[in-house]
This record gives sequence, structure tokens and C-alpha cells, in this order.
Amino acid sequence: MAEGAETVKVQPLRVLLQPVGDNDWHLLTQLALQLPQHLPFVQCQTAAKALPLPPSAVTLRRQWLANVLLAHLVVPAGFDRVIGVTQVDLVVPPLNFVFGLAELSGQRAVISLARLKHPNDEDLTLLRALKEALHELGHTLGLQHCPNPWCVASFSNSLADTDRKGPQFCAACYHRLLVAWQRLCLRAE
Repeated sequence: MAEGAETVKVQPLRVLLQPVGDNDWHLLTQLALQLPQHLPFVQCQTAAKALPLPPSAVTLRRQWLANVLLAHLVVPAGFDRVIGVTQVDLVVPPLNFVFGLAELSGQRAVISLARLKHPNDEDLTLLRALKEALHELGHTLGLQHCPNPWCVASFSNSLADTDRKGPQFCAACYHRLLVAWQRLCLRAE
């Protein structure tokens, strides 16, 4: 090893998928298996029980305030991040809806499957959920929206935007994620 080089003890980023309200457990299991395929430093697990939807989060339009659901999430011991997964439609006023929300450089994120579901294509629904989970997980690692429309970190204003991009980060965003993960590993030592 070169003199003065720093050794980093590599530790996985442990992510818990936390169902919030009624959920598709099969989809959650598949999502937990696929996240590490796109971010190899991630270990993912699904919580055994769903959290109830907080009654204070529902709006008159029958949408749920994403920031209230986000605040409802707790990162349990043994995990670095938690992603809430819900079937209800999320909103962050003044927007009409959001697919998800995350704490930038934080530990919590939430995604909604409500607008991501395709009625006749479970694989497409899973792919959309994977893209949204990767996107929000990127935010928790400090990643901003990417101007590359094919990068999973790009902003989705519509389902067409989500369908256009792939489940991969562009090279620049992936590099930023690796640097953020390395910093987390250094702090953990």
C-alpha cells in the first residue's frame, strides 16, 4: 500500500423497505432483491410488519402528505436507511402529486406505488418502483436531480418521464454515490 494511503473498511449500506399501510408483499420482496443489483454496496431487507398510515397525513383530496409519512418513518437499529413504501397517492403542496420524497443527505425516504402501478404488467410496476426507490435512495446519499433524462436520478414530472429513464445512474451520479458511500464508511470507523 502506498505510504499515506487511507484504508477504508467497506461496509454495506443497510436499507430497510418499510411497508406503510396495505401493500403488495410480493413486489416488496422483489424490490428488496433488485435494489442491490443496481447498487452493489446496498443490502436490502423488507420489514416484517407494515406501519399504519398516519391519519393526520390525509388531505381533503384523499392524497397523503409525503412529508408526514416521511416523518413517521424510523430507521431501526442495524440499518442505515429506511424507505417507506405505500399504495396511497402522495402529495407535497403545491405540487399535484409526487412519486416519492426523501431527506437530502438524510436517512429516510418514502415512495408511492399508487401512480406507478400498471394494471396488466407486474414487471413494469416493479421496474417503476425500482427506479423510484433508487432515485429516492440517491437523494438520501446527497444526490441532486440529474440533467441526463436517462439517468435514474433525473426528475420525473410524469409517468412517461419515469418510463423513459432506466434503472441505472449515469457515470457521474454513480461516482457521486460511491464517494458518498465511502464517506459513510469512513465515519463508521
